[in-house]
Amino acid sequence: MKHQMSSYYELSDEEKQQSLDLFKKHNGNLIKVIRELWNDPTEKGTTARGRAIREFWIEKGLKYRTKVKERKVKAVAPPPPAPVITESPIKTKPINSKSDAKAFLSIEEQDFIKRHYTPDLTKKEVAKIIWPEESKRRNFFESEKFVLMSEFINNEFDQINLRDDVLVEKYSPPRVLSSLVKKINKIVMKEFDAEKLSMQDKKCLEKLLSYLAAPRFIQVINSYATKEARELFESEYIRSSWDKPDLTADELNLYINVCMDYVNLREIEIQKQKLNQMFDETEGQNDLTMRLTEMLKTKAEEYNQCTNRIDKMLAKLNGERSKRIQNQHQRNASIISLVQLFQDEQERKLMIQMADMQKKVVYEEADKMEKMSEWKARVLGISKNDAI
Repeated sequence: MKHQMSSYYELSDEEKQQSLDLFKKHNGNLIKVIRELWNDPTEKGTTARGRAIREFWIEKGLKYRTKVKERKVKAVAPPPPAPVITESPIKTKPINSKSDAKAFLSIEEQDFIKRHYTPDLTKKEVAKIIWPEESKRRNFFESEKFVLMSEFINNEFDQINLRDDVLVEKYSPPRVLSSLVKKINKIVMKEFDAEKLSMQDKKCLEKLLSYLAAPRFIQVINSYATKEARELFESEYIRSSWDKPDLTADELNLYINVCMDYVNLREIEIQKQKLNQMFDETEGQNDLTMRLTEMLKTKAEEYNQCTNRIDKMLAKLNGERSKRIQNQHQRNASIISLVQLFQDEQERKLMIQMADMQKKVVYEEADKMEKMSEWKARVLGISKNDAI
């Protein structure tokens, strides 16, 4: 029977009280309590209901026992030393059944995986916790030990970390403005209408189409195995670049790096939360507690390094683009001034030309009048009859 890894189960008040009563009855035996509480002989501590009981007891300060711990083994033999990997490929020893994997793991290792494995952890991360020194060896994750542990997890749990399985579906960038507008409206909270875009917005979105079709962007987004990681990477990339139609190729690569670190931050935070939960559940197990402490310290350092990289890259991007825009404004201002001067000079010449033309017309009319006999006669006061 595989463990059902449902995400969450909320205990009712009645179930909480019954679990406390059964805790006393069975002396803190988790497996017996949950199986009697729900009358289900297949119930385990890794199911949603089992984890809910564990968390409730931890909140109450109760120390529970599992079925494995109930066995009174005074001195549990330490895990067998890792077999010397003598370049014997795993393929020569196929795993035929669940029992093959179990036989390779100690009781403590099996119990640890059953109690603490969730889809938040990858198999590599589990191996690093169980075998902190061996996992540092070269090609350890291709070794028989790791493959057998992976097979044990596959057989024991219905759901595994999606990062352990690669998606075959490739990312397809939007090709037309109408499909891109839907993404933009969802990601940056706009209300664009593909048929009523301003010239500036249309220019930005058309440029964004080319950004999303960039080879490196497609290569990076296809490297993510989960839908959540892809959506986060794409949304941050769009949010950062959609209103910047003047980005250079180098700046686009930097924005891709920034978005990769945003995804890394999310992954590190998930791992930190899981490690903290495991740390709380392993109280009193000094060796394991020390391992988890070291891993938490490492994850905290990775988180800080990631945030520092993001800050530095964004500062560089914003600074360089700001300088470029400022220089462009200065060039534009110089051109505008020249145009204005040219227009002013042309205006002055035109006004002078018009004045000259008006003056010329006046002179021409005066000449005509001067040559007119009738006009002269009238000026002298001689009428037609007087002249006759």
